[in-house]
Amino acid sequence: MKRTLVHGLPPLALNLAWAHQATTFSDDPTGTESGRLLLWVAVFAVVSVAIILGALLYGRKRASRGGDALDAVWFAVPIILVAVVGILGVQSAIQLFSTGGKPAFGVQVTAHRYWWDFDYAGTPVRLSNELVLPAGATVELRFTSTDAFHALSVPEVGLKASAIPGQNTRATVRFKKPGNYPGLCTEQCGLGARQHRMRVLVLEPETFDRFLTAASNFTPPSPATPELRRGAELFGSLCASCHTVRGTEAAGTAGPDLTLFGNRTTLGAASLPNTPVNLRTWIRAAPDLKPDVRMPAFAQLSDDDLNALVAYLESLRVEGFDFTALPQP
Repeated sequence: MKRTLVHGLPPLALNLAWAHQATTFSDDPTGTESGRLLLWVAVFAVVSVAIILGALLYGRKRASRGGDALDAVWFAVPIILVAVVGILGVQSAIQLFSTGGKPAFGVQVTAHRYWWDFDYAGTPVRLSNELVLPAGATVELRFTSTDAFHALSVPEVGLKASAIPGQNTRATVRFKKPGNYPGLCTEQCGLGARQHRMRVLVLEPETFDRFLTAASNFTPPSPATPELRRGAELFGSLCASCHTVRGTEAAGTAGPDLTLFGNRTTLGAASLPNTPVNLRTWIRAAPDLKPDVRMPAFAQLSDDDLNALVAYLESLRVEGFDFTALPQP
């Protein structure tokens, strides 16, 4: 009996951990209750094992140490412990299944080597490498991959979901408060796996609604200066075959969507802060900054052309949103 119990505990612990990962992920009540339910189940298992072992030991020694009072204690204590743990576990289970809520909307998450795509269901909005969500809303994420096995993890909220070629996996998330949450790929998906990152930008609900409306209606501004016109020309000749800018002839799919690049806080799949200096460095020497990246280096660009291209990319934005001001957990 002892050997059976000891050998059975590790599989039990692994199954409990798997069950925890299969629940809704959040830093809000759902995630809290899933962890609490796991705790009560684990406590229940430990208490049960302790009661069984105690009963076995007591049964062997009862003749020399027994008595009616001790019998009553051995009868009452297990019942009280099991009842308390059972009630707490049921309460957590009820709370868990009542706080998930129906998803407010869905986002298709597509993993690539080494970047992320986010398509918002029912809208024309497609973002790359930075997922924008409202605080307090339940959102369903559907994951797939175009090449290798990937796994998106947002450690701050316990989210981890696999992205598998040819399949769709799902997870629901709900972020309690606004912030800039880092995410990363936890699979060894290639040489650039360490820099296969992303950000979740969580906004106040009304700010998110304004952003989604503005992003849905976005059309690139007409280049108003010679520098911007030169930048648009360079983008069309050098970048449009790999990148998309909605509302222009650029419709490439080999690289991230750059429609709202100017609103991004990072570049290179969250490898660097999105600043003009870093962007110039990235355009000229991306392979030196990120292993196995598919973007070539454009070291041949003159300073004037490089500045024009950077200015054009930074102009691709919806005004009135400064995501760099979001707090980081």
